[in-house]
Amino acid sequence: MDVRRRELHHKRIFLVLFLALFVAMLGVGVIAPTMPLYAKTLGATGLGLGIIYSAFSISRMIVMPMTGKLSDRKGRKIFITTGLLIYTLASLGYIWSESIVQLVWIRFLHGVGSAMIVPIAAAVIGDISPEGREGSMMGTFNVALFLGFGAGPLLGGVVLDTLGMAEVFYLMGGLSCVSLLLIVLFMPEKKNHEKNQKRTVSPFRTIWHHDVFKGILIFRFSNAVVRGSTTAFLPIFASRFAVSPSRIGLLVSLNILLTAVLQHFFGRLADRMNRRFLVVVGSILTAIPLLLTPFAQNYFHLLVLGVCMGVGGGVAFPAALALVTVVGRDHGMGNVMGYFNSAMSFGMIVGPVIAGWVMDLLGLSVVFLFGGLVGVVGSVLCAYYTMYNQRVEANANV
Repeated sequence: MDVRRRELHHKRIFLVLFLALFVAMLGVGVIAPTMPLYAKTLGATGLGLGIIYSAFSISRMIVMPMTGKLSDRKGRKIFITTGLLIYTLASLGYIWSESIVQLVWIRFLHGVGSAMIVPIAAAVIGDISPEGREGSMMGTFNVALFLGFGAGPLLGGVVLDTLGMAEVFYLMGGLSCVSLLLIVLFMPEKKNHEKNQKRTVSPFRTIWHHDVFKGILIFRFSNAVVRGSTTAFLPIFASRFAVSPSRIGLLVSLNILLTAVLQHFFGRLADRMNRRFLVVVGSILTAIPLLLTPFAQNYFHLLVLGVCMGVGGGVAFPAALALVTVVGRDHGMGNVMGYFNSAMSFGMIVGPVIAGWVMDLLGLSVVFLFGGLVGVVGSVLCAYYTMYNQRVEANANV
């Protein structure tokens, strides 16, 4: 009976988090096609646009390791609710921004909120994932993240077309507020999982000795550079084909939505196949289309490349999170998820800033060549550490 009650408790936690994260990511996603255009109205250059995007990731990279460790000791719910409150308030900050500097600070605050939501929510799912089913649990959970963030740009493009820029940010705030209420009212507090209470929260230098985890961090960093280049600069590239904001929103959404649709299938596959192999294959499938983007001759070509990137993300992410979950059981789930997401934030800092500088110096097309090359190199290094390096740690037995 205790086992049955625990299973029902875990299902409730999963369902509430799934719905709340979907709505929150939908809110974040709606501003994706608007942000580059909004920043341009404030006078942002290519480098300025890169700094605006990077501010979000700088605060995430700083805050996530701290919140991850604290959540292993203090509980998860307080961090998720605080993050969602920041999301809600940040939407007003975007509307009130009157300069690039103000927009950078709002993005920084928004990143602090994100550092308290996504990695902590992933840690909760890691806590309740049965051994051997990490891929399917994380894959299903990722549907909420990718589906919300993927549908958001499409919705944001429609709202921008029909209502205007301010309404896009109001929509983000309203959706974030709905997510906050879902967590406050319906998610039970679940402090440290029984299995994790007996384990220490390891420092980074200890976790770094795991070659599999090292390879996954490299994958997360390089993939963030790839996606950062796509999100920040693809709307500008697509505008040369004289398409509407709605169609730009569809373009940004397409690969993310496809990744979302494939998460559950490839998550189950990750519980049956070699997870390291799936990460490497997915990483390569994500990088190659970015290298081909400058050669696109029309909007349809961009859609096809977006489909390829979506398949790559669908293959890689459930397997990567399953690998991270196994390491997290021994070193603190929130702690490890924090570092995993910090690698993404580092990529989102480095990627847009360098890409913006490349755009100002060499032109927009070279931005995508830069991002794709980083993705290919990251795939090679990930393959080395996760598949070919013989110094694989015993407790990364996946």
